[in-house]
Amino acid sequence: MKKFIAFTLLVLPFVCAYAVVYPKYKPAKPLKTLTTSELNALFEEANATYKQQSLKQFADDMCTRLNGSMLVAKGKEVILKRSSGYKKLNVKRADQRISDTTCFELASVSKQFTAMAILQLASKGQLELSDPVTKFFPELPYSGVTVRHLLTHTSGLPEYFDWGKSTFGDSDNLICNDDVVRVLARRKLGLIFRTGTQYKYTNTNYMLLAAIVKKVSGMSFENYMAANIFKPAGMTHSFYVAQRSKHPECSIASGHYSNGAPLPLYYLDGSIGDKGLYSNVNDLFLWKKALFDDYKIVPEEWVEAAILPENVLKNGKFPEDLYGYGFHLEDNPSYGMLVYHGGLWRGFHHVMLYYPNEDIFVVFLSNYCNRAHRGKNMEVLRVLCGA
Repeated sequence: MKKFIAFTLLVLPFVCAYAVVYPKYKPAKPLKTLTTSELNALFEEANATYKQQSLKQFADDMCTRLNGSMLVAKGKEVILKRSSGYKKLNVKRADQRISDTTCFELASVSKQFTAMAILQLASKGQLELSDPVTKFFPELPYSGVTVRHLLTHTSGLPEYFDWGKSTFGDSDNLICNDDVVRVLARRKLGLIFRTGTQYKYTNTNYMLLAAIVKKVSGMSFENYMAANIFKPAGMTHSFYVAQRSKHPECSIASGHYSNGAPLPLYYLDGSIGDKGLYSNVNDLFLWKKALFDDYKIVPEEWVEAAILPENVLKNGKFPEDLYGYGFHLEDNPSYGMLVYHGGLWRGFHHVMLYYPNEDIFVVFLSNYCNRAHRGKNMEVLRVLCGA
């Protein structure tokens, strides 16, 4: 029966939306004389060719809409990498074309890096996830909020994006994390819900985590990340906004909204940890390998904890949206647990997905909010995990 099934699959072409694929090489022997293992080997070869051609067609189609970069990897091998469009949409010159070395402001994709810095310090005994934030900032009125609450967005802290520029004074300078901490301390802002009773994705949590990294390490957050996160991973093209001047302007993409106008730096661009990391698809693949494959950033048990649901509430239940440490999680009915994070900030729009069961890694980075890659990570999984 197995031999019949394998034979049937071989004599029929693979047909899908992207490609029609026959086995690349004809067997030297008549099909009816092949063993089951020989037939299955031919099937696997045709299947691999189908996936390769389907990915190529997918990439060709994406490049007609995506202004940015994309990368797909399986294991430690990149199987697709393409870029299209321009760093500034109003400067369409050859030297402004986006490439795999172009750096984008990662928006909330930055959060996983902040989370790993915290877990790294915890793994070395320099802090505990149960530590209250007042251990590091006694001036804050949040004694019941712990590091774990910040990591899992269950703190109840108010969203600092909502405060308005006047909160920080009349200066046109970029604010920094210290400015946000000072406002929290001065205004004694109340919680928006009782800590641990709800989940609410809030940027204040990860800004404050970055401030804790600075406080515990005695280094600036940027320098800590460069020495302890980027360097071990080999990420030589990753940096924060304060370090932009050290990188050629031509290597950095500008964000654009749907009208296509490039956006200048904004006063909130200076606060980091929740956002603010610049990087490219090459460095993000190095990050994937260092974090998930080689455990160069934190020990394996901490990585495993980060990609499990951790935002359990005081009633013992999980909210509808699952979150680990720096990662959104989805228990998908077709694929099982998916690990991902999106990013949307000042004209940048990204998504990064990791599928542990098949060791598949997908990244879309874009500096134009036209939703070109919306839902496309799942399309990639359908191609790679299909026939």
